[in-house]
Amino acid sequence: MLAAVVLLIVASVVVGRVGSDSASAGNSLGRTVQDMTVVCAVPELRGKSDFSFIYTPNFTGPSTYPASLSMSNANTALAWILTETYQNQEKGVFVDRKRCRHTSTVVSLSHAGLPGPPDQLHGFTCFARGQLLIRARAVWDHRGVAASIAVRSYATRKPVAFGFINRTGFGGLYTSRGCVPHS
Repeated sequence: MLAAVVLLIVASVVVGRVGSDSASAGNSLGRTVQDMTVVCAVPELRGKSDFSFIYTPNFTGPSTYPASLSMSNANTALAWILTETYQNQEKGVFVDRKRCRHTSTVVSLSHAGLPGPPDQLHGFTCFARGQLLIRARAVWDHRGVAASIAVRSYATRKPVAFGFINRTGFGGLYTSRGCVPHS
């Protein structure tokens, strides 16, 4: 799990933060919303794209780091959400702007179509047909943070994976049958 956080920090050099985009909104009540939908091009093998999907819970103690959701392909972060600032990496929703482009395609932030219950213990390697359609959203307010990432195949629009972190810090991953847990 620590590798996921390290990947987030290293990858931040080549990505853009959503907070500076129009997809980010705040108001006088101290609420910040970052919401982005993108299509990401990843190398394909036999018409399939692969990616790793990881939920990292909030850890406290000598090795304190915040909860996060992250997606990567070949050790390159595609999209992730960091719930709190960690080692000079600001909290926020991030995407790789070299491999992903904005889209107006509607993506529901729901685990509908994916088997449950959510897995909290494993990261997954998932396979999807063609490019990846990703929506990442986080809301920070006086009650805490709620965040989620939904992944679909751009070619078929079928759900591949859904990850969430709720305001209590509980989170998990729903994945399609095309995903296998990391050992």
